Amino acid sequence: MGRIIARRLGWTFVDTDTCIEERQGLPLQALINRVGERAFLKIEEETVLELELPERAVISTGGSVVYSEPAMRQLAALSTVVFLDVTIEAIRDHIRSEAPRGIIGLSAAGGLEELLQERLPLYRRHAGATVSFRTETPEEASDKILRELPRDWQIG
Repeated sequence: MGRIIARRLGWTFVDTDTCIEERQGLPLQALINRVGERAFLKIEEETVLELELPERAVISTGGSVVYSEPAMRQLAALSTVVFLDVTIEAIRDHIRSEAPRGIIGLSAAGGLEELLQERLPLYRRHAGATVSFRTETPEEASDKILRELPRDWQIG
């Protein structure tokens, strides 16, 4: 959805997972396997804190960035943090559609449902806007997100 929104606004799309891969020279899963989850979280935090962005950008992050208070403060200072509140089924579908990669904290939490319950309070606390989805297509979901964003944003 971030790519769709960036295209509609005429803004640059920045995916912090891609930034991490480019900086580290490894796919995310290989990096996680090499350095471990704790070190990965530090790399993720440093990447967000050191982002060099154009004036107008849509930033997409991995879900584990919410564990970093400094990164979340930085993101909130740069833009409106949007929490995409989706069903557990939608999360599973998204995970299946992505290239295989570990999910930070999954094994410690005991499962996807438990990890979501652990992260939900963090997502909600840091959200400048929350948009709930159930059955929307990515295009419909993007419309919904754009309706929730500040009105002074200009397309183009």
